[in-house]
Amino acid sequence: MSQLSSYLPEDIKNFLLVHQEEQNSEQSKSLKKLLSVQDKISIFKNINPEELKAIVYDLKFIRAAHQDVIIKENDESRDIFFIIDGECEVLREGNKLGTLRPGEIFGESGAIFHSKRNASVVCASEEVKLLSFKIDENNLEFCSVALATLYKNLAHEINAKLEEINYAYIIK
Repeated sequence: MSQLSSYLPEDIKNFLLVHQEEQNSEQSKSLKKLLSVQDKISIFKNINPEELKAIVYDLKFIRAAHQDVIIKENDESRDIFFIIDGECEVLREGNKLGTLRPGEIFGESGAIFHSKRNASVVCASEEVKLLSFKIDENNLEFCSVALATLYKNLAHEINAKLEEINYAYIIK
């Protein structure tokens, strides 16, 4: 018998309610905003909104100005970012690797693999609007399907980036 099957549906529901109550009012506002646009963010596709509330935390909507550093190369932060508006440049050792645009995510590899950041990400527009969050892996027993879906969606994003790099640098 799996550990998950030892929990009753009421236990899971109570856990999700308690988890939701623990979040401060700013987080609640951010979660409401996120849930209102969840279907527009590919990495949150096919995730139950109640479970999404339990698997993401430290959710912030950020406004950054031109040349602000969002991620610093070799940093060990675990934030994942989604660009709402504006553009960012990806730099490695000061060399520009590419440009990130609205609808794209970054920071997912460091968050998933708990590794240092491979590159810096700097605001290229006058203003950049971002969604920042972390993944709460401690809720695996209650939200395993949602976490699996999130990681699958993130894997698709990483694969798309690898295909783009292959096309730009290897196939051409």
